[in-house]
Amino acid sequence: MTERHAPAASRRKLGILLRQLREDNNLTGEEAAKSLRIRSPKIYRVEGGKVVPTQAELSKMMDLFQVNNEHQQILLQLAEEARRKGWYESYESVLPPKFETYVGLESDAASLRAYEPSLIHGLLQTKDYAHAVLTAGNPAEHPDDIALLVDLRMRRQELLTREQDPLHFWVVQEESSLNRPVGGSQVLATQLEHLLTLATELPHVTVQIIPTSVGAHAGLAGSFSILEFEPSAPEVVYVDSHGGNLTLEKTRDLRRCKLLYDNLLADALPKNDSVQLIKSTWEDHREA
Repeated sequence: MTERHAPAASRRKLGILLRQLREDNNLTGEEAAKSLRIRSPKIYRVEGGKVVPTQAELSKMMDLFQVNNEHQQILLQLAEEARRKGWYESYESVLPPKFETYVGLESDAASLRAYEPSLIHGLLQTKDYAHAVLTAGNPAEHPDDIALLVDLRMRRQELLTREQDPLHFWVVQEESSLNRPVGGSQVLATQLEHLLTLATELPHVTVQIIPTSVGAHAGLAGSFSILEFEPSAPEVVYVDSHGGNLTLEKTRDLRRCKLLYDNLLADALPKNDSVQLIKSTWEDHREA
């Protein structure tokens, strides 16, 4: 099973807390780095969740920031978790650039809102559908590597079925994604049946469809996801593209993407109508 707190998420939490402690002590990054006798770029890399400070560095930081015993234990625990190997590191040989960070954040998220224009979202895909998608999208990859990518996608889906705190998942998809014959008619029909099952049997999963008849709308620039965490951790926007994978955390980026998502919801069919559209589309393909 996927662990609840992934190392990438623990690195991020540790960095957020250390930045808050530095700012509470009215220190700039450069001033803290000078007192700690380390290079200032490392301070910002630690605070950004990119690297984990050594035990000695963390001890000096806690002394400099006058951290009490209770908060020391929290920081030490986060640092220990951040140094662990994540379950996804066994797929390191096939992970796209920066995707390890996303998988870690996804594992730790309380909720995820996503927009997917072209395909059934990865967290809702069947194994055969995922294999067809990943084979087409990675034409240079060896079949063994494709199999690893499929296995990674299937393991990520455990977030929706874990017994404790399953991920609250809300996805908006285009009607065209229901009709794209990925893997052939039988694979698509099975995929639509699976999508219908998840949308109707998992109360924490919501699927809404934007009808093709809507025409131009706010999401035509491409897919994105908004990850929400416990109150102490800020939200993150993730954008996946061939040009590179981005994680956005600035307030203006979050505000813009939330507004964009609200506009998509306004164009999408209500949940029950979306389920009925998925069902009718599945029946059409099943009988074809």
